[in-house]
Amino acid sequence: MNFLHLLSSEATHSITVHCLNTPVWGLNEAGGQKTPISFKGWNGQMFKANTRLEPKVLMDECMIQDGSWHKTQFSFHAQDTCQLPVVQVHMFSHLKPGQQHFVESGAVCFL
Repeated sequence: MNFLHLLSSEATHSITVHCLNTPVWGLNEAGGQKTPISFKGWNGQMFKANTRLEPKVLMDECMIQDGSWHKTQFSFHAQDTCQLPVVQVHMFSHLKPGQQHFVESGAVCFL
């Protein structure tokens, strides 16, 4: 990983959160607050909402709470290649009955 970081000028990573009745990023259907999801990068820096390292949200369907599975897709881009890949996803401390989620890590590209 050190060689990839040293030999690259930028990096990208995609992560998809699949969810069942669990808002992940945006406002939920009732207009509640953003859910506190954050991502820890390779060098320990945190990617989270309202920061310089806020990930780009490509799709946010998890706010729909209709008993069906939906997904929220995140894209990360860094010119400091030591920030990627994402190594941890910090999500919900307590899920209510009927809520589920799982995380799918996509490709990490070093350019």
